[in-house]
Amino acid sequence: PAPTPTPVPPPTSTPRPVPTATPVPTPTPVPLYASAWNRLRNARWLDQTDPSLAWAIKSLPWVEDGIDGGESQVLQDLLYIAVDSRPAVSDIVALDWVQDGVEDLEVKTIEELAYITYDDTRVALAVIGLEWVQDGIEEEEFDAIDWINNFSDPDVASSVVGLPWIGDGIEEQEVRTIEQLSYIDYHDSTVASAVIGLGWVQDNIEELEAKMIQKLYYIANDDAEVALAVIELPWTRDGIEGSEARAIEEIGYLSASDAEETSRIVAMPFLETLESSDISALDSLSSLAAFREDDFLRVLSHPTLRNGITDDWAKIVATLNGVSKTNPDLIDTLLDPSQVFLDERIIDLPLAGEVNLAIIRTDPGVPRSMDLLEHAVRHAEHFMDVPFPTGYVGYLFEDAVTPSFAGSNFGTHIASLAKYDVDDGSDEAEFAGGHIAHEVTHYYWRGNRDWVDEGVADFMASVSEFARTGQEIGITNDPCGYARTIAELEGLDVSFEDGLDSAFGCNYSFGERLFVDLYRNLGEDGFREGLRDFYLLSQVEDEDETQDGTEVGINHVRAAFKGVEDSANPVVDTIIARWYDGTSPYAAPPQFTGRPNPILRTINGRMHTAYLSASYKGTSVTSVPAEAVSDLWLLLRWDYTVGSNVEVPLELVYYYEDGFEFRRRDVSFTADARYNGSFWSWWLKVGPSPSKLWAPGQYRLQVYNEGRKLVELEYEVTS
Repeated sequence: PAPTPTPVPPPTSTPRPVPTATPVPTPTPVPLYASAWNRLRNARWLDQTDPSLAWAIKSLPWVEDGIDGGESQVLQDLLYIAVDSRPAVSDIVALDWVQDGVEDLEVKTIEELAYITYDDTRVALAVIGLEWVQDGIEEEEFDAIDWINNFSDPDVASSVVGLPWIGDGIEEQEVRTIEQLSYIDYHDSTVASAVIGLGWVQDNIEELEAKMIQKLYYIANDDAEVALAVIELPWTRDGIEGSEARAIEEIGYLSASDAEETSRIVAMPFLETLESSDISALDSLSSLAAFREDDFLRVLSHPTLRNGITDDWAKIVATLNGVSKTNPDLIDTLLDPSQVFLDERIIDLPLAGEVNLAIIRTDPGVPRSMDLLEHAVRHAEHFMDVPFPTGYVGYLFEDAVTPSFAGSNFGTHIASLAKYDVDDGSDEAEFAGGHIAHEVTHYYWRGNRDWVDEGVADFMASVSEFARTGQEIGITNDPCGYARTIAELEGLDVSFEDGLDSAFGCNYSFGERLFVDLYRNLGEDGFREGLRDFYLLSQVEDEDETQDGTEVGINHVRAAFKGVEDSANPVVDTIIARWYDGTSPYAAPPQFTGRPNPILRTINGRMHTAYLSASYKGTSVTSVPAEAVSDLWLLLRWDYTVGSNVEVPLELVYYYEDGFEFRRRDVSFTADARYNGSFWSWWLKVGPSPSKLWAPGQYRLQVYNEGRKLVELEYEVTS
């Protein structure tokens, strides 16, 4: 039978005390007893094969007092290394920073050394022997060791460790270079050895050289043979400067698009030596390969280039990407030796040195064009006071420009319509000097806000023509009819593809006015200093390093021009407020002093009537809507007495409420003796072209004869 259960006493009324929390003690390292040592892999083997080395490890102070997780990892790595190289273990154990205890970074470093030893003892011993490894490990030094471990070919790794600039200490740029060399080695050790053997890689590594090693990695990744061919080019072996860097970069773009054709191109005659025109040709070819493959292959297969591109043909090839965009049918013409003309001139600039000017035509042109080109280049460098940015300026006179524009600077070359290659006193001939200067300026000013690039280019064209002809520095563009301020213009969705008669034309209008306003208020010296500083800001690499240089805008304008002198600060603030956001009023318009004098002395005549009309032979108006202003007409009515027919020159001058004269127009009429004594009327259309939109605001029109004001009319264009 089951026993009778013992009764459980009822609980007492006194509560039990609540125990206090006892802190968990931090475990202390446990000394490494023999049994723990024996549990480590390879420990017994090392005891048997090299007891003195085993004792050296066990005698480390941080081993004797017990080991934690990181220290245990180090012991495992040391025993692992000992299998392949007991000398490496001895060298590591002897390091001061190993003797005094190992921290996280040092634990990771020993792990990397273990991997390196496994691949090649020589490399490991060389790394351990480096002075900056001996004296302690910093983060960048660990990174360098980490990338040395990344090499797949021990011979290449050994060559890298032996480079002088690795032996004297490690900087961030050098770490990145070791990284790139390891990538090259991963793809092709022959290419890696060739890169390491270059003199400019051996001596030290500059920033540009580091970038070029990265470019060579990209090329090797596409095609090792192309990379080797580039490395063997004489100008690659001689050293890397700006021109060589640009050429290698363009070859890299080419290789990414078509490695097989790039291999042919690198072996062509034009790359035996490197000239600025050769770089333009590479630029043109790389763009064709990337975006216009059919034309790229068409160019390379052309009979003229069967034996490769020569230095002379490189100048023609440099134009072909732009031609492919604008007039591809012209490619065969330009590659026909019987149809293309090349005119060259080498000039020596004070800052940039030699610059090669080349004019390319398919019809004979005029010598004046080369003179205008030389003047534009010389004056641009003089005014900017910065070396001209290219050693080659190719100028193509052909119908190969961006539609609706007179010319285009493609970077590889400039193209202008052939009608400006004249010296006949025509409007086109008169316009050519400023037009060429505008396009030349784009070698300095490109890749920024459109109103910056086009505004400075138009301003510089005006300054260049003033230096050449004495023509007044001023405004050449109509007021903008699409926006009231630069800020408003920046908010519009418009590009150059919309054409000059679209809102894109406002970039010329506002940009030119801003810079002319700064020029007039700061004076030439102050303005040139500000413009030079503004340009230098545009050359600083952007923060995320996605492009060369910085896209400058209004904040950079403010910083550069306010830096001229303290007294300029309020002036610059006012001018920027006037044109950028409209928070400052226009400057007072010019003083229109002197009443009009209607007398025409040369023909014994007098102006009787002058007014503006919204239609041909219409009535007088003083206000017209913006959408109808293209139909604005000017009536001039006078009488005269002459003995024979006399040609009477007149000049029409237009002003806007912003205070700027923006247009001058020469016209003339014939005082016919048959109409002596009677009133003679003449109607002139004075509105813009139908495709343009005039800006709302107050205007003034003046008519001059031989410097005397005959007529002054005011009118308003309403929105």
